[in-house]
Amino acid sequence: MESTLELLRGHRFAIACASYACGVILVAKTPLAVPICTALLAALTVILTTSTTRQKFLFIMVCAFAAGEAAAILSVWHLEHKPFAVLDGRHVVIEAVALERPRMNESATFRVRIVGVRIPATSSANTLINEVALVSSPAGSWGAIAGKHIVVRGRVDLPGGPRNDGEPGERETLADQGIGLMIAAHRVSDIHVVDDAAGWEPWWARGRAAVANAVEERLPPLEATVLEGILWGDRGNLPATLRQEFSDTGTVHVLTTAGLHLGIMAGFIAWLASLLPLARPIRTSIVLAGAWLYAALAGMHLPTLRAATMLTAGTAAIELGRGRTPSAIFAAAASAVIVPHPLVILSPSFSMSFACVIGIALVSPVLGELGLRDGWCGLPRIAVEVVRTSLAVQIALWPLQALYFNAFTPYAVLANVVVVPLVGLIMAAGALFSIAALTVPTMAVPLGNIVWWGLTLVVNAVQFFASLPAAHVDVPPPSHIFLIMYWLGLVAFATALRFKRAKARMVLASLSAAVFLSIVYCFPGILARFDHNIHLDAIDVGQADCILIRAPGGHAMLVDGGGRLERTSFGTVVAAPLGDRVATRTVMPFLLRHWVLHLDAVVLTHPHGDHVGGLPVILSREPVGTVYDSAQLYSGPAYHRALEVLRERHIPWLRAQRGVRFDLGPTTHVQVLAPELPLITGTSSDINNNSVVLRVTFGHVAMLLTGDAQSEAEARLLSHGGGDLQADILKVGHHGSAYSSTPEFLAAIHPKIAIISCGLHNVFGHPSTRTIAALRAGGAHVYRTDLVGGVSIISDGNSIQAQSMNSAF
Repeated sequence: MESTLELLRGHRFAIACASYACGVILVAKTPLAVPICTALLAALTVILTTSTTRQKFLFIMVCAFAAGEAAAILSVWHLEHKPFAVLDGRHVVIEAVALERPRMNESATFRVRIVGVRIPATSSANTLINEVALVSSPAGSWGAIAGKHIVVRGRVDLPGGPRNDGEPGERETLADQGIGLMIAAHRVSDIHVVDDAAGWEPWWARGRAAVANAVEERLPPLEATVLEGILWGDRGNLPATLRQEFSDTGTVHVLTTAGLHLGIMAGFIAWLASLLPLARPIRTSIVLAGAWLYAALAGMHLPTLRAATMLTAGTAAIELGRGRTPSAIFAAAASAVIVPHPLVILSPSFSMSFACVIGIALVSPVLGELGLRDGWCGLPRIAVEVVRTSLAVQIALWPLQALYFNAFTPYAVLANVVVVPLVGLIMAAGALFSIAALTVPTMAVPLGNIVWWGLTLVVNAVQFFASLPAAHVDVPPPSHIFLIMYWLGLVAFATALRFKRAKARMVLASLSAAVFLSIVYCFPGILARFDHNIHLDAIDVGQADCILIRAPGGHAMLVDGGGRLERTSFGTVVAAPLGDRVATRTVMPFLLRHWVLHLDAVVLTHPHGDHVGGLPVILSREPVGTVYDSAQLYSGPAYHRALEVLRERHIPWLRAQRGVRFDLGPTTHVQVLAPELPLITGTSSDINNNSVVLRVTFGHVAMLLTGDAQSEAEARLLSHGGGDLQADILKVGHHGSAYSSTPEFLAAIHPKIAIISCGLHNVFGHPSTRTIAALRAGGAHVYRTDLVGGVSIISDGNSIQAQSMNSAF
């Protein structure tokens, strides 16, 4: 024990930093009672420890752990209690400085810093000053807006917490980008450009925009977008297919300005400085100044700021003689970021950047000891170094990629071996090219050729690796317990290798650890498999529908896949439906978080884009037993893309009509109540009125899922007597509109719980106040996804429990 303490004594700072981080994570991920009890238990352990040395060591850990808990509690409170919260949903008129060029998707979005508030003239409104806001608006022609003083009229929208179980909240995601609120401008004329703003921040914004414009004038659109992503993280105009290919090959990090880019740029500046006869302190100062200038060019986004801060702290530790061990340097770099901003530990950008550095420092030497060293396979030294570094990074990163992106990318090592060195060349040549494009245009031509060739090679390499079989494997996210154990296992293995432990014992211990980690990883899936309850999850997908039924024995059914009506705010049909994004970012992660690795059935209630939009992605990535479809004629692109996926993957397709029945395992029964032939015609929306209506029974509990059925469809269902309509749980038809949920229909169902799936501030005015009143008058407890987020219902066949993401409503 004492020898172990002696070994750890040299890493006290790093262990204290890790204890602080554990305190933060425990507060953020568990109810408050858990970290309090943990802190008391840890303090009791210190008191009861007899050894003075161990007591001192544990005391440091407990103090750091408690400090992390306290810092996290304060940070969470500050995040959830903004002084301008009373303005949520209200309209304001602000003066601001545009920090970037608008990004065009279905609308235009750009960051601004608020410098004044015209309306309302209240003390709470004045707290908006100096906040960074994300402005959204219909696309307009404002000219060069970056760095301009502008006036904006719009609605204040405070970003909220998670909308579905287990997913990151918009509040935390935007906070990681330094954004505190959103302002929705309804018309282009609600944004008025005044003049050039004064100060260094708008000056930098104009400079970045000028550099971007110069790049776009001299490179083809695709290559210009990739270069902007590599140099300063602006990938807003990157085609969705290419963005997915970068993700599938594990190389998307090269388009996110953070530690890798700052390290490459710092290395490039250090190499240039080494060519000059300068003293070491001066060279170090030049490198750090260059790193901060690059962070400013990248827009001073928080990931870049964190990387620059960590680089500065780590360099200072070395130069001041405080970095006696690598762990001390890493701890100094991490502390410079996580002490003032504790919750940054939970952000993907910080944890993945830091994991890369730790992986290189911890895993790369281990790979060298295992034989991946100079002369391996006859490769040059630099090639071996690149392979070893890429492999070390991927070993460190894959659990985090599974956690944040639900993905395993088997070709990531090879792809990074090719792409990352090219990115270093592109960053060096691209930086010189960007400067030359503004100052010496004649020099921009040869540099532009070099950059173009490099970008072409990167794009081709990414597309090649993405085209290989199983380039992207969807995996459930690991638990935080697994992550801690995984990293402890890597540390233990590296330590054992360093102290030359017996190989036989190391092999046995490694195999045992691998089996144990596999069980820990799969444990949530094992629990789900043996769950005897039925679960209905109304996934919050905005102004759309997506219902997941999870039955005992691992059986599951998805009813609709979310999406969007296939028109932009400009009225034009989009080529790639926005539902792809909903499926990729919301529905597929939800399925994987709940270990739904196979869908017995997918039911498409009707072919509108807000119900079928996400299905092309879901059907192409999730194993599916049978698809049930209302089989209506419709020209929407999302519906036809879904049918094309069915044909390509040979997924069985059946027409859903009254009388069709199927089971989800032996205890859950599904009955199709509508549509029936002949289909309803001559109504305001025949497509809606011929929606698939399902009745799901489990024990003594019944659920009725009505798609977008309107009053005409309800009347036809009632014409059969209404005996098969009674249900405890109702998914209200057509997002709760006034065209559905007639009094007679609701009386026949008499639901205890009613779920309305709709989007906040939707343009249709859903749900109707009349529908809400009718449901409540019938005794139903109403859950609206626009207000409460995702809704989960659990039943054992007798009792019913319902919960939502936001219980405040």
